[in-house]
Amino acid sequence: MKKKTIMALMASAMLTVSAGFMTSCTDNSDNPTVNDNPNAQTDAPAFDENNIVLAFVGMSDIHIMEDPATSMKGILDAITAMGKTPEDLSVDMQRLLDTSFKTNESFQKAFPFLAAKSGRGLDALVVPGDLTNNGRQAEIDTLVKYLNAEPTINTKPILFSSGNHDLFSDPTEGSFTQRIKATLPTTAYAADIKPLGANDSRHSVVGGIHFIQINVDNYEWSKGVYLVPTLRWLEAEMAEAAKADPTKPIFVTSHLAIPGTVTGSNLVTNGADDAVWACDYIKPILDKYPQAFLLSGHTHFSMNDERDIVQDKFTMMNIGPVHYLISDLGFWNLSEGQGQLIDEYADHPQATLFEVDKNGTTRIRCYDCGRGELIGEPFIVNAPGYRNSLTTYGLDRANKPGPTFPASATIQTTVKDGEVLLSFPRANGNGSQVYYYLVKIDNGSGTPEERKYQTDIFSVAQESEMAATVSISLGKLDTGKTYTVTVTACNVWDKAGDTLTTVINL
Repeated sequence: MKKKTIMALMASAMLTVSAGFMTSCTDNSDNPTVNDNPNAQTDAPAFDENNIVLAFVGMSDIHIMEDPATSMKGILDAITAMGKTPEDLSVDMQRLLDTSFKTNESFQKAFPFLAAKSGRGLDALVVPGDLTNNGRQAEIDTLVKYLNAEPTINTKPILFSSGNHDLFSDPTEGSFTQRIKATLPTTAYAADIKPLGANDSRHSVVGGIHFIQINVDNYEWSKGVYLVPTLRWLEAEMAEAAKADPTKPIFVTSHLAIPGTVTGSNLVTNGADDAVWACDYIKPILDKYPQAFLLSGHTHFSMNDERDIVQDKFTMMNIGPVHYLISDLGFWNLSEGQGQLIDEYADHPQATLFEVDKNGTTRIRCYDCGRGELIGEPFIVNAPGYRNSLTTYGLDRANKPGPTFPASATIQTTVKDGEVLLSFPRANGNGSQVYYYLVKIDNGSGTPEERKYQTDIFSVAQESEMAATVSISLGKLDTGKTYTVTVTACNVWDKAGDTLTTVINL
C-alpha cells in the first residue's frame, strides 16, 4: 500500500474512533468461545457431508445495470468528482467502460449454475456489496426481476452489505438500503432478528447461524470510513451472536476487506489516494471473536489465488466478482505493468457455495461460473473453539517453497519481425501456485532490466489446466548486442523458485 494511503488511513482512524472505544474492542471477557472452552485441546471433527444445516451462495460485485446506454454514468460521475479521467486510473477503466459494463449476462449465468450445485437446496443468498452498478432504482428493479425468476432463491433471505457502486445514485432518490428493502420481497428480510441498525446494517439468523451485515459509511479516507455508531453497533451485535451460540461461525459481510489479509486487500488505485479499497477499523472488534468469518469483495480480485482465504485471530475470505476480474499492478503482460485488467476479464464470473455442518465446520466451494468448473480444492474452515480452528489458512503459508521447473526445462528463443519471443515448460507450484515469472534482461551495460509476467492462473480453474508451455514476448531489443536472460518462477507469496537462463545474440 502506498505510504500516503497508509498515513491517510491512520489519520482518519484517529478522527473517527476514540482510543477508549478501540481499547474496549480487545477485551475477551464476554466471549464464551475464548473462555472456558472444553474443546480447546482437541481437533475439530471433519466436515460432515450428511449433516449440512446451512447452504448459501456467496456472490459479490454483481453490478446489475438497467440500460447499457447509461450504465457508465455513475462511474464517470465518481471519477469526475475526484478530478480525474478514466485514463488516470490503473484499472484500465476506459476499457471497462467501453466493454464490460454493457451486460448483466454474467449474473444471469452464474446464479442458476451455483444454485444447482447444492444437493440440499439453498437457504440464502449473501452479497458483500455492489449489487448494482449505479444504485439507481431501475437497477434495483432489474435485480429483483432476476431474483424473482430464480425459483431456488426467490423466497429465501437475501443478506447483503451495500457497496460503493450502490451509493452512486442521485441523493434525491433516497437511501439505497431503504429503497432496496422496499423493493425486495418481504421474504428477503424474514431472517432479520431486529430492525435495521446503524447505517442500515442488519443482523439475521439462518439455519441457526448468525449473519451480521455491516455497511461502510464512506468510501473516502477524508470522510471517515466506518463511523463510531456503526462500529459500536457491530461490537454489540457480535457480542450478542457469540453469546447465543459460541460453537458456530458468525458470518460478517462488509464490502471492504482488512488490509494485509486476503488477496486484493493491499490494492491502491494510482492517482486516487483518497479511494478506499480496504480498512482495518473493524479488526479490533472481530479480533475478539475467533468464530468471526468476514466475507468481503470490492477489489474484483480472483478466487484462483490461495491468498483468497486467510486466518489470523478469525477467518477472512475475499468473494470473487461476478462482474469482471482485475489483478495486481506491475505485470508486464498487463499494459507493460501499468494495467490491472486481465485479458479475459469478462469470461470468468465467480461465486461460492458455503455449507455449514451440524458441528459448525464450513466447506466453501469456489466456482468459475464462466467455465463451469470448481476452482482449486474446497476450503474447509474448522468449527470454532478447537485447537485447529484457525490453523489451516494462516499467513505462515508464505513460507512455502518456490515453484520448480522440470529437470529438463530450457528456454527456447525465436525472433520474429525484430520481436524476441521466449518459450519454456511451465513451472510447478510446489505446494502453492505459480503466479508470475520474473524476467531479468542483462546486456552487460548497466543494471539489468526486470519484468514480471503473470501466468494464466486466472484464466483456468485448476493448476493442471494451465498451458504446458509458457510464451513470453520481450518486445524488440537492440540488435548487435548479447543478452543474458533469466526466468525465475515465483508463487503467489512472492517466493522465488527455480531459474532458467539463456544467452541471446542479436
